Amino acid sequence: MNDAIPYRITVLLFEGVEELDAVGPWETLRFWQELTERDVVVHTASIDGRSVRCGLGLTVTPDGAIDDEPRPDLLIHPGGAGVEILREDQTHLSRLRSLAADGTLLASVCNGSLVFAAAGLLAGLPATSHWSEIDGFVSRHPDVDVRTGPRWVDTGQIVTSAGVAAGIDMALHLIDRLEGADIAQKVSHVLEYPWSPEASTTVPTEK
Repeated sequence: MNDAIPYRITVLLFEGVEELDAVGPWETLRFWQELTERDVVVHTASIDGRSVRCGLGLTVTPDGAIDDEPRPDLLIHPGGAGVEILREDQTHLSRLRSLAADGTLLASVCNGSLVFAAAGLLAGLPATSHWSEIDGFVSRHPDVDVRTGPRWVDTGQIVTSAGVAAGIDMALHLIDRLEGADIAQKVSHVLEYPWSPEASTTVPTEK
């Protein structure tokens, strides 16, 4: 990471997003922004920049729209009921493919990984999701090596996590990956969230 250039992180919000899928990683990464000496900027974005109603009823106003410039270095794609619409949205799938092609690190929580799979970004790669989604994931996307058990799966440019609170584990892993275990442990201490790099599974691979 180049300290002279802000590292931009966008947490995607959409109608029906699972609250903790989005807010867990957002808060974890925001504490990184507060604790690091690097120039890290974390913000939220919805598809069109408008407020969204989350899966359990929370209404959230984002910082902007997903296509606002500049391109994020890291995109967090949560899951939730709204995924069923997004995985059929060809504009959104094309957006994800373009972000990947331009070098954005893509990370999903819960069934957000099914959107990555629908975009063709997980073909031939290991990935995970919420335990309740595993069977459907396997049947819908037989070209993906769906893993059961790990809190996250890191394949390099794409990272997927299991459900809900596992997004916090994944966010801490991303901090560890991008800056180091010391700062990740500082963030987990502030969160009072038990975490260690060895507590979960990372599966590096090359596409």
